[in-house]
Amino acid sequence: MEIKSSVKQKDQWINLSDINVFQQQYKQNFRSLKYFGLQYLPNEEVVSDLIQDIWLKIWERREKHISEAAFKHYLFQSLYRSILNYIKHDKIVKEYSETTLNNGEVIEQEITYKIIESEIYQAVNQVFEELPASCRRVYAASLNGKSQKEIAEEFYISINTVKKHINNANHYMKKRLKDFLLFFLSFR
Repeated sequence: MEIKSSVKQKDQWINLSDINVFQQQYKQNFRSLKYFGLQYLPNEEVVSDLIQDIWLKIWERREKHISEAAFKHYLFQSLYRSILNYIKHDKIVKEYSETTLNNGEVIEQEITYKIIESEIYQAVNQVFEELPASCRRVYAASLNGKSQKEIAEEFYISINTVKKHINNANHYMKKRLKDFLLFFLSFR
């Protein structure tokens, strides 16, 4: 591929397939490319790597004849595009990392809450099972939304007995779960 310069001047042509010419061009242009690159990306190591990548691509193509002015223009344009691509990629990586980190924290927090919720559920069920059978049946019916009158009719007991069972269940569960719930609420 032959790149021609739009500059109308007498220009030298170079043969980049010759290793000696290639090395000479590399030495002549490296510092100015690096200085140019550092104006856009203040990371010397990254700029040097980008320059190396450009030279590697040039060597792989092994241009035979190219004008020196066009070649210099090509080098600077290539470096500029490489820097822009690097910056875009770096931005995407940082955004992804931040999102992943934030999502990771959210997920970890959700898992912690689910574990606490499971432990509370297990403790409530365990204490609920400790209630006497008649008290447990009445209390379960009240938790399912039945009125005291409906519960009394269903179990053939008085409304006062229903109230007593519900009151006893509430006090017992509150007493048994008080320390347990305070412990888990301290995690919030």
